[in-house]
Amino acid sequence: MSKKRVRHHVNPLSDRSEYSFAGFGNDRPIIVDIGADRGEFTQGLLDLHGDRYNFLVLEIRKPLAQRLMERFADNENVAVFAGDAVRNLRALLNDAITVDGASVEMIYVNFPDPWFKDRHHKRRVICERLITDVRTWMPRGISWTYQTDQKQLFDDTVVLLMQSGVENIVYFDASPHGIQTKWEQAKMAAGDSIYRMRFALT
Repeated sequence: MSKKRVRHHVNPLSDRSEYSFAGFGNDRPIIVDIGADRGEFTQGLLDLHGDRYNFLVLEIRKPLAQRLMERFADNENVAVFAGDAVRNLRALLNDAITVDGASVEMIYVNFPDPWFKDRHHKRRVICERLITDVRTWMPRGISWTYQTDQKQLFDDTVVLLMQSGVENIVYFDASPHGIQTKWEQAKMAAGDSIYRMRFALT
């Protein structure tokens, strides 16, 4: 059977799928991987910390999300969802936080679509809509890690965060936990720079 063609870019505003999630049934801390692609980063985290955390994995490209579901089917502490992270993040984490008593340890956004045109900026993962929504329900101080090979996207995101009152941006150089995705490896092999930061939406 041939694999479905995977589109490079999917407009998240056109995907109106909405999900709910009853949580993992325990209070292990949660790591969120937004834009998990083929799952190398999630797998690396599982190899390092799989016995300590639950993992919420989101990928908007449905063929890739299906492969992620198959890849992690035997891991009870991994839940994979296809769709717009901005639209679904609250519903997917609400019960885990409010019912299970779990905390969100870290949110990773790795190499998201850049959406360069001004009129498309609202399609970006880190956008004004996400920042405003997260601040209404997510506990303060949760750390976000953001990586991209697109300097314009990185600079625009820094400006957006600063305009939104985020003052705790920390820039760093190395791959988190030493885990590199195939995309990152290819970009670095080509001599491209990777731009990275951590911040908290307080």
